[in-house]
Amino acid sequence: MGLGLAIIVATKNRERRLRHLLNSLFAMTGVDHIAPEIIVADNGSSDHTPRVIAGAAAAHPNLRYLAVPEGGKSRALNAAIRSTSATLLAFVDDDVQLDPGWLVAVDTYFARTPVGAAQGTIRLPPEAAADPGIIAAIERWHTIPRCDFGPTVSESISLTGANMFVTRSAFARVGLFDERLGPGAAGASEDTELAARLRAAGERIGYIPDAIVYHAVEPDRLCASYFRALHESRGRSRIYYKYRDQRSTLGLALRLLPDLGLAALRLATTALGSGGESRRRALARWYHYRAMLAAGRAPRLPGGVPRLDGV
Repeated sequence: MGLGLAIIVATKNRERRLRHLLNSLFAMTGVDHIAPEIIVADNGSSDHTPRVIAGAAAAHPNLRYLAVPEGGKSRALNAAIRSTSATLLAFVDDDVQLDPGWLVAVDTYFARTPVGAAQGTIRLPPEAAADPGIIAAIERWHTIPRCDFGPTVSESISLTGANMFVTRSAFARVGLFDERLGPGAAGASEDTELAARLRAAGERIGYIPDAIVYHAVEPDRLCASYFRALHESRGRSRIYYKYRDQRSTLGLALRLLPDLGLAALRLATTALGSGGESRRRALARWYHYRAMLAAGRAPRLPGGVPRLDGV
């Protein structure tokens, strides 16, 4: 690849999923010819993750282990970005598997398309997509990331971190991931917030339909407790990019209480009706705004958006 590609994976205590990801990565078409750099940033695993990475690195010298014991996915991703000079950074989660054509699709797309970032396709594994029970649970809770715009869409308005791409020059322009966001910190939205900064800076976010990953379906994500935790984490995280300049706790409460009241009203209304999608949305908003209000009263997390120096 003329651009120079680094594939970055942040991981913690998912040795089985990570093994599946690495196997799919090295089975891709063009992996020997394109020869991407692969960086696995271990964010303080206590399982056999280092052993899994060491075993893969013994067979594939372009794979590199990076220990980032400090908590937070965003911190791990930023450390990996700083550790490479690659001009294109690809980010995939440790619970996906890559389609055999993923690498060629990425290589072809960025060779001809001048964008600062891009989104890839995220699908369910074929066996999950063919299971009516799993599909029903996914449609009920919406807690498994999916992104499939079809072959005719050329741009995206946001980014989903399970399968996304950002050029080094775009990071140099807007800064790295906000280290207050994502798992291990506020909990979520490090990808959404980055996309917002990229768009505000005038960067286009493309879409690569043939860069496909398949996201694992974990049963513990298809339940009420995970749904609640997900939307609370999104609410906590939103404080840092939606109201980043709001310093007054009272002022923030006054801004959020109308949204919380509307969410409560919608939740009560849907409880009287048939529920379904309307109730799911109302419950998500209720958890979201309650968590925002609580986070607004709590001390803010340290850190922020670090710059990419030496570009």
